[in-house]
Amino acid sequence: MKQWYILLAAVLLGHAALYAQIPVMPATGGKPGTGRPGAGGQRQLPQIGHLYGKLVDADTKKPVAYAAVALLKLRDSSVVTGMLTKDNGEFNFENLPFGTFNMRITFMGYGTLYKRVSISPQTIDQDLGNLKLKPNTKLLSTVEVTGQKSAFTMGIDKKVFNVDRNLVSVGGTAQDVLKNVPAVNVDIDGNVTVRNASPTIFVDGKPSTLTLDQIPADAIESVELITNPSAKYDAEGMSGILNIVLKKNKRAGINGMVNAGIGTGNKYNGGGNINVRQGKVNVFANYMINSNRNWGKGTTDRTNFLNGDTSLLHQESNSRSTPLFQFGRIGLDYYLDNRNTISISQNIVDGNFKNYEDLRSTFNQGDSLGSRITNNKFGFRNYTTQLGFKHTFAEPNREWTADFTYNTSKNNRNGDFNTQPLTPAGDPTGKAALQTNHSDGKTTYIVMQTDYTDPIGKTGKLELGLKGTIRNYNSIYNVYDQDTTTGQYIYNNLLSNDYKYKEQIYAGYVNYSGTAGNFGYQGGLRVEQYIYSGEIPSESLKYKPTKARPGFFPSIYLSQKFAHDQELQLNYSRRVTRPTFFQLIPYRDYTDPLNQREGNPNLKPEYTNSMEFSYAKNWKNGNFLGSVYYRNTNNLLSTISEPLGKDTLLTTFVNADKNNSYGVELTAKNTFFDIWDITANVNLYRSEIAVTQDKHEYANSNFSWNAKINSETRLPANFTLQISGNYQAPTIALPNNSGGRGGGFMMVPASAQGTIKGFSSVDIGLKKDFLKKKTASLTLALSDVFNTRQYELNQAAPAFVQDYIRKRESRILRLTFAYRFGKFDAQIFKRKNTKADRENMQNSMQTEPAF
Repeated sequence: MKQWYILLAAVLLGHAALYAQIPVMPATGGKPGTGRPGAGGQRQLPQIGHLYGKLVDADTKKPVAYAAVALLKLRDSSVVTGMLTKDNGEFNFENLPFGTFNMRITFMGYGTLYKRVSISPQTIDQDLGNLKLKPNTKLLSTVEVTGQKSAFTMGIDKKVFNVDRNLVSVGGTAQDVLKNVPAVNVDIDGNVTVRNASPTIFVDGKPSTLTLDQIPADAIESVELITNPSAKYDAEGMSGILNIVLKKNKRAGINGMVNAGIGTGNKYNGGGNINVRQGKVNVFANYMINSNRNWGKGTTDRTNFLNGDTSLLHQESNSRSTPLFQFGRIGLDYYLDNRNTISISQNIVDGNFKNYEDLRSTFNQGDSLGSRITNNKFGFRNYTTQLGFKHTFAEPNREWTADFTYNTSKNNRNGDFNTQPLTPAGDPTGKAALQTNHSDGKTTYIVMQTDYTDPIGKTGKLELGLKGTIRNYNSIYNVYDQDTTTGQYIYNNLLSNDYKYKEQIYAGYVNYSGTAGNFGYQGGLRVEQYIYSGEIPSESLKYKPTKARPGFFPSIYLSQKFAHDQELQLNYSRRVTRPTFFQLIPYRDYTDPLNQREGNPNLKPEYTNSMEFSYAKNWKNGNFLGSVYYRNTNNLLSTISEPLGKDTLLTTFVNADKNNSYGVELTAKNTFFDIWDITANVNLYRSEIAVTQDKHEYANSNFSWNAKINSETRLPANFTLQISGNYQAPTIALPNNSGGRGGGFMMVPASAQGTIKGFSSVDIGLKKDFLKKKTASLTLALSDVFNTRQYELNQAAPAFVQDYIRKRESRILRLTFAYRFGKFDAQIFKRKNTKADRENMQNSMQTEPAF
């Protein structure tokens, strides 16, 4: 808590001191004494807008070829750019700057047509549809699209956070990115929570076997957060969906970027991307390599009360990990015409780990000691192939898409355990027990999806979709013990295992939304058929704990807009979290003999009813979003830990009797003095959980809160300073199934026996842009400035008490260099116009008054 106050004081006082020292000087072209930049002092806006459509005769509906289409400035009607329509009537403008323009269309025999269009960060890619030219009639019409770039945008069921400018995550991984996204929390193991519960994590809208630390931060464009998803989205995930959107460049011409970085503790990263767009073809590729060596340490202190006896256990762990990741992506977009696009992409991710751990155990305050040294090597390779087709109709907002994704991942592990008894002085005694293990695993994901959107009337919209997801998983884990007499390794049937399972989810949805004045509404229903089967081949055991029956997941959204850009929203949705195979199989995990874990084949899926009431307010320099939410979960997936002998603890999975969570979340962003952006998020909540196991009742509840603040300041000389911090108050250990089946992330279920201690952290980053047009930059970032990021769990039950502390390397200094190159226009590829074409274009674009 003290660190949180220090952070707030440092941010406010630091910026106050900063502004006190910045001299007020007129910029080029600005008014003296105002400090406001004129034309020479403004930041150059990117030219990435894309505008296209088709001209047709209003009577015959046939294409109008060779008509002159010009974009004019509003101020003086000067020409920004122009072109002649093609034989099929299509026109296509690329690399347009942000702003509002008049579009003027002229052709002999037709009346002049005007359209007002706006290019903004939210409307970069616009299809104007079929524009009708009336013979001998002058038609004036307007189409106005507006939008302002902000820290987050709010739709009726989705919020999008732009994280591309996040300095403190440069050179890191997706874990570092999400740590700085409002409303999202990440623990030291990469487990993600939203509002103290687990979301489903997607990559580019699809399930993936990649973990967060396998996705480079520099490959991420944005994060989509859907706290209460509509029927359009998968029903999996208690607290909604978190979609990580990877970068994909579509700018015309040749452009790209290269970067390289170094960090303390032998950390390195580098890579680059390139994009080539010529005519109907857009090709993009990127490659990144990341090596983040990391250390960890932890302690466990446990007291077991069994049959009137008391036993003590103290464990100390020291570990280090040396991972190496390579991330590659190549893709192609082929534009058949303005309204039909085929896309294909291929991702390849390769990783290798070398892990070492020294775990020392002390029993009953020194009666006996033991040491277990673990060495293992882990490797994986992941392939993701995506094929997509998109067709947009002439009617605005009407489209049909079809997508196919094939993801496969292979992994292998080789390791050994060396368990050595120690004397009270810590010296080896007796013979060490040696054990080796080898595992192989394979996961295959197949996702097929089609979606159709059709506007109904002036304000209605109908959405329909089908989706099929198939996952196959198999793994073999073999353990061998060394015979201390012969030195031979003998197969250990108790610790070895093999298993495989298959999941199938077939879904369909329908959504309808519309408006009546300032009132908006949306209702939908999703139906999912879930089919599951698992087996342990070596034991000829098969499991089918779920019946193949459909599940129904409705959603309702209501909104009311008010004057001064204000909006109220009320929504409801039903969600599901299904137990994983690892939670279901009755196999006992002896990886740590003193902390064993076992599955439960009688687990049931958990179902969540979620309600949310929100208020949104936008103003010139910022926006605010406040939400009150309630979440009720039946059959919550939970864990219970019980002593097993004097020194061993067994953790099993159970369904909780009751779980309720409710709270208030506030998010605000504001810009001060045109150079200082502040984004703050706070979540205040209460959680309740009750579990009955073997006639014992366990209950846990508490009020808690977490907060996050991000400050970004644009300084003189092209410097940018960013400071971010977060605080998590003590809270009970509630579910974390980050990514569910889709993400391949670690599962940490709820517990009615534990409380997580509060913690805080602060990150800081400084960026310098230089060279012409700011094509190069250096970023210096320091994570966890006060070295306070750690995990501490306190558990208490009638049969045991335990304090568990883990710390991983978190204070890391990184320096990253980036260089952007290329031309951001398509002129280098365009065919030169004939003399007649040029004369026709020039004659048609003579200055003409704009309306």
